[in-house]
Amino acid sequence: MSSFVTGQIIEARCSRCRDVTGHVVMACLDGMPIKVECRACGSVHKYAAPSAAPRPKAETTVRVKAGHGRAEAVDATVKAEKAVERMASMAAEKKAAPRISKAEQASMRMAEENEQRWSQAMATIVGTAEPYNMNGKFAVRALVEHPVFGTGVVVELFPPDKMDVLFREGVKRLRCAC
Repeated sequence: MSSFVTGQIIEARCSRCRDVTGHVVMACLDGMPIKVECRACGSVHKYAAPSAAPRPKAETTVRVKAGHGRAEAVDATVKAEKAVERMASMAAEKKAAPRISKAEQASMRMAEENEQRWSQAMATIVGTAEPYNMNGKFAVRALVEHPVFGTGVVVELFPPDKMDVLFREGVKRLRCAC
C-alpha cells in the first residue's frame, strides 16, 4: 500500500470523463486519497482507483400497478429489458456496417459513366493528342493533352472562346480560340 500526499499527481478513474486520467490529490486520509481533481475536465470527486471498473448498473425496480399481479409486472419488465437489448444490438450493427449516402452512390455511378464514355471516345479516335493551350484552335473530336486533367476529347465548341472536353474525371469547360 503506497502513501499519497495532498497535491500529488496520480492516475484515477474520473467520474465525469469516465476514463482513467491524471488527477491531483485534494484530500488524504491515512495515506489514501479521498478527494481528487481531474486535470482533464476539472471536476472534483471521490477517488476511484484506476483499475476499478465503473459501477455496474443497478437492477431495475419492478413496479406493480394497482389491480395487477407481481408476475405480470416482472414479465413486462423482462420484456422491456430484452427490447432495449435488441435495440442496442441493432444500433451496434448499424454502426458497424459502413453506410453510403445516396449522394455518394450517385457520385460513384456518375464517375463510372464518365469513365465508360471516356474509354469509348478514346477507343474510337485515332491520332496524337495536341498539348492544351488557351490560345490554341481545336476541332470537335480532337485529342487534347492537358497538364492537370490528362488526355481528353473535344466534345463541343462554344464560339468565340470555350470548348467542352471529356476527360477521365468528366467533362471540363476550357478556354480556347475557336
